[in-house]
Amino acid sequence: MKFQKLLVAAISTVLLGACASPTVVQSVKPGDNGLSCAQLQNEYADAERFRTEADKEKSVTGGNVVRALLFWPAILGTAANANEAIAAADSRKVHLANQMNQKNCAIPNSPVVTDSAAAPSPTTPPAATAAPKSKEEQLVELKRLFDGNLISKDAYAERQKVILSGS
Repeated sequence: MKFQKLLVAAISTVLLGACASPTVVQSVKPGDNGLSCAQLQNEYADAERFRTEADKEKSVTGGNVVRALLFWPAILGTAANANEAIAAADSRKVHLANQMNQKNCAIPNSPVVTDSAAAPSPTTPPAATAAPKSKEEQLVELKRLFDGNLISKDAYAERQKVILSGS
């Protein structure tokens, strides 16, 4: 009887721990260099979606309430995994932004809205329907990327020259 209780507790621990797993994306995937602008933008949108989902795992959710009631250490596992997933998604976004910068692609703005109904679809390129941006708008966007540490100083200077030259 004691063995059965121990077995049930062990299985419950494993199952509850398995629930605490937001997707951790690879920062760099093989083939990223060969992606088109639209494909890079889709990958960027996916990384943003993974980040948003991981961020939601850190809040009060039904799963987190159950974990807290039944096995509180699972909450710590969820939070640690969510932080790892957020860092990986941010790293992926930086890598993709650098790839888009090298190809002179439009880099999508990260959605400010956290409501999934208002977020852009991961299958639709965010910049696909946008009108061409003026030089001023491009420079403002470039500065935002640089200030957010999404592009390097060298990439910033190079892209700035391209925008100002009108190419």
